[in-house]
Amino acid sequence: DERGHLPHSADPAHAVQKVGDDLLSEGRVHHLELLMPYLRHTGPALSPFNAWVLLKGLETLSLRVLHAQSTALGIATALEGHKAITRVRYPYLASFPQAELARRQMSGGGTLVTFEIAGGKPAAFAFMNALKVIDISNNLGDSKSIITHPMTTTHRAIPEEDRKTMGITNGLVRLSVGLETPADLLRDLEQALDVAAKVAS
Repeated sequence: DERGHLPHSADPAHAVQKVGDDLLSEGRVHHLELLMPYLRHTGPALSPFNAWVLLKGLETLSLRVLHAQSTALGIATALEGHKAITRVRYPYLASFPQAELARRQMSGGGTLVTFEIAGGKPAAFAFMNALKVIDISNNLGDSKSIITHPMTTTHRAIPEEDRKTMGITNGLVRLSVGLETPADLLRDLEQALDVAAKVAS
């Protein structure tokens, strides 16, 4: 209003809609139509408790990332040359096409390891279903290790030819490494790869 106050409403999205209607010209209202579903599903602001939890988490973020990326490098190194895997992609591996650039620009290789299971989608699914410690998910980034199959989740809407150009094959999986004990993760991967190898043979 003229005092600079937001309109009162039990629905924050309605309040934002009102402000948007007041501020945006008629030709730009379509931006609000795109924004409203997001606001309705997520809320336009964090609660004080959630904000506090995030701030507390930031205090140990660097320690968690250092542990996870150290584990990721160990996993990537261990998976290279495995009979059930056709390729491993991790920025700090010597086999990575831009490994030298990655080491110049990055303080670590990150927490994601991408690798391709021999035998395509059936072997990749058998591998993921056999995992006991690592969870299957369609997103990446957590304190626990999670894995996804990009072809059927994050990149499913991309045409097959474009996926091939990007190197996203039927057997490709992405592992987001968490905070578990590295040996536990390696054991889990090894036993699941044994299952995948049987499917691929």
